[in-house]
Amino acid sequence: MLSSSTTKQHSDDQEFLSLQSVIGFTGSVVGGLHYTPCGKFAVFPLGSVVVLRALSSKKQFFLDAGIDKNVSCVAMSRDGAYLATGLETPASFKAEVVVWDLNKALDNYSKGVESSDDCILHVLSQHHKRVQAVDFSCDAQYITTLGGQDDNDIVVWDVATGVAICGSSASSECSHCIKWLNQRNDRFVTCGNCTLRVWQVCMATPKLHSIDVSMGSIRRVMQCLCISDDDSFAFAGNQTGEVLKFNIERDDIKAYNEPNIHHPTLSCYSKERFSKGVQSVACVVNPTTGNTNIIAGAGDGTVQIINPKLQRIPTHTVQVHGAATSIALHPDGKSFLVGTELSQRYSIDISTFTPELRETCHFGEIHDVRFPQRSSDIFITASEQDIRVWSAIKKRELLRINVPNTTCYAVDVTASGENIVSAWSDGKIRSFFPESGKLQFMIPDAHSDAVTSLAICNREESDGSTWHLVSGGKDGRVRFWRINETHQTMVHSMKEHRREVKALVCNADGSQVASASADGSCIIWDLQNGVRIHALYEPTVFNAVRYHPDESQYITGSANNKIGFWDAYDGSPIRFITGGDADVTCLDIHSNGTYFLSGGADKKVNVWHYDNGKKVAFGKGHSGRITKVAISPDQQSVVSVGSEGGIFIWNICT
Repeated sequence: MLSSSTTKQHSDDQEFLSLQSVIGFTGSVVGGLHYTPCGKFAVFPLGSVVVLRALSSKKQFFLDAGIDKNVSCVAMSRDGAYLATGLETPASFKAEVVVWDLNKALDNYSKGVESSDDCILHVLSQHHKRVQAVDFSCDAQYITTLGGQDDNDIVVWDVATGVAICGSSASSECSHCIKWLNQRNDRFVTCGNCTLRVWQVCMATPKLHSIDVSMGSIRRVMQCLCISDDDSFAFAGNQTGEVLKFNIERDDIKAYNEPNIHHPTLSCYSKERFSKGVQSVACVVNPTTGNTNIIAGAGDGTVQIINPKLQRIPTHTVQVHGAATSIALHPDGKSFLVGTELSQRYSIDISTFTPELRETCHFGEIHDVRFPQRSSDIFITASEQDIRVWSAIKKRELLRINVPNTTCYAVDVTASGENIVSAWSDGKIRSFFPESGKLQFMIPDAHSDAVTSLAICNREESDGSTWHLVSGGKDGRVRFWRINETHQTMVHSMKEHRREVKALVCNADGSQVASASADGSCIIWDLQNGVRIHALYEPTVFNAVRYHPDESQYITGSANNKIGFWDAYDGSPIRFITGGDADVTCLDIHSNGTYFLSGGADKKVNVWHYDNGKKVAFGKGHSGRITKVAISPDQQSVVSVGSEGGIFIWNICT
């Protein structure tokens, strides 16, 4: 059995894998990064879940509503009692808003309770396809939700009951952001394409009443919003790169024949424009003068403070990596967090305006993960435009290798640890030095289309400097390469697959390689002669293949939810088991052959007993399809990566 010290018991004689740590952050969610009022936790989205991360201990708690939709917006009440997450769906279905009891979630975290089911207060369903923005009133009594482009409706809800009070169309143009006033629970502001509106809620009627801000001939697409502490002004950032300042004072709701005395107006706008638009804004009070300054985050990564006259302060500007999509002020007012579109998180001290890189992670789908053969302290991931080397102990990035405008589909490390070999979407195989990340060699046109899989063979040569690798491509070819210090030679090119090669794995001595393909075949090749030994066929897509450590059997994972066991002597099927509720996308096996792991589109990491085919443990946490799992060489931990860009590290021992 698995060690009871690293797992928790489940009612069906299965155990929960103990989650050690998570690396990930969906930086594309505008305004998704928040501090709790105590300042001890950061809150941010990761795919379809929300992560509460303790800043001191780095421990995490996950808010998972069990809804298979990505988070599109996040809001926290001023007192920190509630959290709201808006969701989006790729089709025109209902997009929900989940309201969480944040105090209950923090209590569960302190008690070590991993489930967040009892933290859900309400699931609000009104909008279609996407929830664009959410926000709580100053007293957390009400919450407003704004639908996306295909919906564009505003709904006001009662937080205590989860009942809709009233609603209205946001505007004739698309709206992007919504903010409640800081001192009134009956007014909020929306902004969008060429419009900014100040709304008042009449709870007695109930009814929404809006007044448009007069902007004259100025037409701007406003995409972010903040309101001064005294509710006098609203500041909006637009796609043109300006920050606009609005006087939002207005009259209460009057009879139709009574004239308005106070009307919201555009006060001024910044003369200097930020490159690639203003993505985020936040108000911060200067403790010396009492003036309200604005922190602006731009699409080119510029973060700068501008004064009340919307003039830039040249001493308070920094550059971050990626568009600054989130700005979260610390409760003490001395620093703030910046989240970027490329999933970086920075902490910036307001007085010195010096940035500190706190967390890094992938901003797109992760396609592969590998450990070096002799080290469990580091692992390597392959994703969009880069390869990254991570410390498994400190859970932080050690090295990043960037290749712009391409995608890395597979990565492996030579037995000596001197080469990081990678497969890319441009049809090239690239090898890098592990210390510096510099390019060592490149095989151009390794395949006519993308190189989708890779495996290094443990074949020994007399000179000791030559090694071998096998590559698989989208063109269905499997190619065997001899690599030495001066050149790279293709030894065999084997073409029997009719579709993409999804996975490759070599046997222990490097004499054979198994290739899994989307054409429904899995072929075992003799690398010495470049010919087929066996072919395994099923009417499905083979996503993964592994040798049993004694090489007496193969196991395969496929798109029909099945894990197959095959005889290595003649390639005949032995048995099939159901590997989950969706496609089985990846496999890895323990060094003693007693247990193996699978991951799939059902977002679970499953641990199986090899001989009886029973599931003995599973881990939940991913919010997207699991693309790869890898057991560390010391057999003590597992790393799983997914389509949401998250890296999950699990404890496991036998």
